[in-house]
Amino acid sequence: MSKGKISEVRRYVFNSGWLLLDKVLMLAAGLTATMVVARYLGPGDFGYLNYALSLVALLQIVCHMGMTGLLVKELRVRPEIENRILSSVFVVKVCSALLAYGVMLVVWLSGEDHRMAVLPLVGIMLLFTPFEMLNDWFQSKVKAKYAAVAGMIGQLSGALLKIGLAVAGFGLVAVAAAHVSIIVITVVLLLFFAFQLKRDFRFDFSWQLSKELLGKSFLIFLGSLSAVIYLKVDQIMLQHMLGDEAVGQYAAAAKLSEAWYILPQVVMASIFPKIIDVSHGDKSKFNSFLQLLFDLLFFSALCLSVFVWFFSDIIIAVLYGDAYSPAAAVLSIHIFASIFVFMRALFSKWIILEEVFIFSLITQGLGALSNIALNYWLIQSHGIVGAALATLISYSIASYFSLLLSAKTREVFRMMTRSICLHAVISVPAQIRRFRSG
Repeated sequence: MSKGKISEVRRYVFNSGWLLLDKVLMLAAGLTATMVVARYLGPGDFGYLNYALSLVALLQIVCHMGMTGLLVKELRVRPEIENRILSSVFVVKVCSALLAYGVMLVVWLSGEDHRMAVLPLVGIMLLFTPFEMLNDWFQSKVKAKYAAVAGMIGQLSGALLKIGLAVAGFGLVAVAAAHVSIIVITVVLLLFFAFQLKRDFRFDFSWQLSKELLGKSFLIFLGSLSAVIYLKVDQIMLQHMLGDEAVGQYAAAAKLSEAWYILPQVVMASIFPKIIDVSHGDKSKFNSFLQLLFDLLFFSALCLSVFVWFFSDIIIAVLYGDAYSPAAAVLSIHIFASIFVFMRALFSKWIILEEVFIFSLITQGLGALSNIALNYWLIQSHGIVGAALATLISYSIASYFSLLLSAKTREVFRMMTRSICLHAVISVPAQIRRFRSG
């Protein structure tokens, strides 16, 4: 491999390393805070907090409008209109955030629960979501370390605050406020770093460009909305079907499982510029590169899932205590959904690269519909374990089996199948050598 290629690879590895360090620290801080908060709040209040956060997660998709990832590509291929792209996307996201917070207020005003003050409080997170587009800008510049530092400081500060408030006995509302502090601190730091690197920013809003980007992102938006529905609808349905206690038990397990989902997203976001570059060259080399990535994603998820399956009882007992023992059965099933989530991270980038956004809507839509139907059926018959089974099955439908529906996605389905058939174990070393020598 030439010195130029080595230097380029090191650059992407360094960029990915910063993002991974950020997420590993966030993972550790988040899990520690979750453990302490769950213990001190108890399954009931902990369940209601996660119900509120699930609503926020659902509405945050409205704030993003499907432009995460697409924004990285636009900034990468059209750097000459960077200010116009940033300005136009920001205006769209601010309008969406105001709409989303309005919906949160409607839910708050329509309820009678004494803890409903939690909803407008955590909803404040929605108003800061538009500024998270700076993460995409840093990624497009392959300068992820700035976003990583901002994220690390925000997450660590928020985690410490949550732990301190929970231990001191301040209760549910105070812990909810600590969640808001995370995004506030992160956004302030993102703005500081961005203005240090880009002093020539000019506000250059274009309605025409906004409409163009919304046209490209609309199907991604619907797909992302479907994705969050099947990611969070289980907790919302559990809240209304079985109550706070069930949500608390389920959320305790889901937090441990879903905490890992961010890792493949970070890696794929970091190397997405490289994927774009490779896609412009030889098709066979590009397919080999994709196969290598699918193999690595599957194998890492499989190792994680098997480990957690073996030790789920111990993990729950050590982290949460005896009050959360029913969560162990949920965790042992829920963790296997990571196999499809990990591979989905690459498939999502492929959709953006090929600009076949309809597949985002179709696959995520099937996942959302199947998850709602399966949750309704399985929660009634199997309780919180049924919700975990519904999650696993619906994830496999959305991120794997639905790819059979189109000839264009069947090649990706075949790549995933080769990985699932342990192609990864045999071929990864050879593929790495082949790609490096190419």
